Amino acid sequence: MHEWFARSWLVIPSAYVLGALVLGELAPQVEPFRDTRFDFQIGVDDARAILSTVAGGMISFTGIVVSVAVLVVQFGAGQYTPRLVLRFRRDPLVKHALGLFVAPAIYALVTLRSIAPDDDQLVPNFSIGVALVLLVFAVIAFFVLAGRLLDLLRPRRLFRRLAHECAIAIRDVYPYMLGDEPEIEVASLSPASEVVYHRGEAGIISAIDLHRMMVTAERAGAVVELLWPVGSFIPVDAPLFRIHGDSGHIDAAALDRSVIFTDERTITQDPAYAIRAIVDIAVRALSPAINDPTTATESLDLIEALLHLMSRRDLGDRCYFSDDGSPRVLWPAPDWDQLLDLALTEIRHYGIRAPQVTRRLRAVLDSLMQIAPSERHPAVLKHIALLGEGLASAYAGETEREHASTPDHIGLGGFSQPSLTIGD
Repeated sequence: MHEWFARSWLVIPSAYVLGALVLGELAPQVEPFRDTRFDFQIGVDDARAILSTVAGGMISFTGIVVSVAVLVVQFGAGQYTPRLVLRFRRDPLVKHALGLFVAPAIYALVTLRSIAPDDDQLVPNFSIGVALVLLVFAVIAFFVLAGRLLDLLRPRRLFRRLAHECAIAIRDVYPYMLGDEPEIEVASLSPASEVVYHRGEAGIISAIDLHRMMVTAERAGAVVELLWPVGSFIPVDAPLFRIHGDSGHIDAAALDRSVIFTDERTITQDPAYAIRAIVDIAVRALSPAINDPTTATESLDLIEALLHLMSRRDLGDRCYFSDDGSPRVLWPAPDWDQLLDLALTEIRHYGIRAPQVTRRLRAVLDSLMQIAPSERHPAVLKHIALLGEGLASAYAGETEREHASTPDHIGLGGFSQPSLTIGD
């Protein structure tokens, strides 16, 4: 339900339409009790003309804004990554803005019904005032929406939003710091007694309902092992769960419903997807058709921050325990090596001939060697070696190769990561 609500463009705008309908019915009833000091000194015909103009104008305005928004999103998707389309669709600010655009028109149309063709009737000054207030809110919403659309065209702002959502997902999926999480080996569990298959439509695991999964496992007194990480595509009749222990009372249908399938990945429980989107933007910027290594370098700024955050957390498969300390749910998740490969491999491959990118990449790796715990170092050293091999293949001259391999925190024109060594 949460995922449906986040994707839907129906719920929030419909709430504004409903509110406008109710307000349009109530406002005329307040007219006999209003304070006459606030009259607009207009006639019934003028009031009717104002409301008609508000209704027609806002309907046309909404159509124009939606058309422009679609063009901006289309341009951003083509310039950076198609993953921006889903972010725009899930953005609550966009939905509230659309609701505020439509509300004045609906309100004006409903209020017009209360104005009879009688010049002697009470002029609906209060209703006109409400319409003007709704117009002001609609104008403010337009300014805010325009700023949000322009953010889609700014790589730095786009990276920051992706990184912010990714950081939230990292803390949610990997709540423990390194060494703090109770460990459990799958091999130590009782043999699998049943496999639950996916019976719904094929789709991508965008999130899991952990509470439902835990309740189902506790009722059966079994351990439920999800076989695929969030973000995986699952065809129909594919194995989805493995049940350890007595599976006689397991509710297979409830387990299947505890996994949310959609047609696209989301960041909510899938921090790797945010990294995937950042890498895609960097790779597209490094394509010969665009040649924008600065955008790729800026992507490495955010990737470095995310890798620092993940380097001290207990990564890999998750295990969730019941109140009595018994393991109940096993949930596969990417570990440090997999996340590091995802974040750096393709940027290194496509940016190996861009000195700005390779210098910034080497600075990222050097900073990880200083910040990350020692058990994370082997994976970092592997990428340092891969970067060295790539530079040796890309540059025949020693001087140029040395220049491209020099750590630079900016890319070109900066300096390497300051040493954290204390003392002489």
